[in-house]
Amino acid sequence: MFEITDNIIVARISELISFSSQTGTRTFENNVLNSIKSAELVKMDIPFSRLTKSKDVVGAARGYIHEGKGVAAQANLTKVDMTKVTKATTIANGVANVMNVGSLVVGQYYMSEISSKLETITKSIDKIGDFQDREFKSRILSVLTLVGEISQFSSEIMENDEQRILKLATLENLKATATELLGQVNITISDITQKTQRPDFKEYQFKVDDFQKLLGYQNALITIMEEISKLTYLLGKGSISTERSYSTFNKYLKQSVQTRNLLGQWHDSQSNSLRIDLEKERITKAGLEAVVSAIPSLFDDKFKYNELSQSLVSEISTQTKNIPERPVEPKQIYDNDVEIIIKEGKFYYLNESSISV
Repeated sequence: MFEITDNIIVARISELISFSSQTGTRTFENNVLNSIKSAELVKMDIPFSRLTKSKDVVGAARGYIHEGKGVAAQANLTKVDMTKVTKATTIANGVANVMNVGSLVVGQYYMSEISSKLETITKSIDKIGDFQDREFKSRILSVLTLVGEISQFSSEIMENDEQRILKLATLENLKATATELLGQVNITISDITQKTQRPDFKEYQFKVDDFQKLLGYQNALITIMEEISKLTYLLGKGSISTERSYSTFNKYLKQSVQTRNLLGQWHDSQSNSLRIDLEKERITKAGLEAVVSAIPSLFDDKFKYNELSQSLVSEISTQTKNIPERPVEPKQIYDNDVEIIIKEGKFYYLNESSISV
């Protein structure tokens, strides 16, 4: 259960309690509204009380007035336009209020989830050393900060269409910056793999360190773009499709997958060339060192190899793992009923779904 702490949402739920107690759940309210809209109703031009009672249906009346020996008058029946009925309008407004509160509850839950994830990314970037220059790292942190501000849930934004549209435009600009940075990282990784085909072991170690920094930025930017997609969908409140919200993210995820595949192939090539054995954490000696150890290695095989540091082995192993190519297929969370539990005077959102699989 996720506690609903926003004061405005709590107030909105409290306002709906009396309405909900009269009409039941949101599903029931939707059914009531739909049945009224589709009903074939008519109105009478003479009072119901004057009509002759029906012998076939209890409580019903015939469409005429019977006095004495015959029919004194007949009722004129006119079809009712249900869009103009006050009761239908009242129920429609009630359902709209319930739907609005539902979107506010969902928004607070998922935005708090996004905010938490962005904080984790910020900490991971802080640990990464400088890459090229500090301006690049600063731009990533700037995007993180601005996306983080939007993810700080504000019911005023969710309820104010003008504010929502403004924030959606801001997200588009941040997405453009994030795609530029991610594209730059992917191009840099590809260039290094193509231009460094046969490095010696010392140079190989330097390249591994460079890749470790680059992959740290790549992972962070992929996550940032995914969270921007989630925020776009949330702020759209169902008006922006999930396909559109995640379109750019899925394209750049595919590009990043291809880049990581190239890096994995590059590492395989270097391992074969340098005769590195990751499983046994060792590298076969080469050059003069191999000549000097040739005789001792006849008596003990260990003299043929140098041990690799565990940190280097760990970095290489991480860099050879491919990103799972999984275009995100988010669920249509605004189509689901929102379940709220009231316990000891507090409101809780019962979450049974997630935006993405």
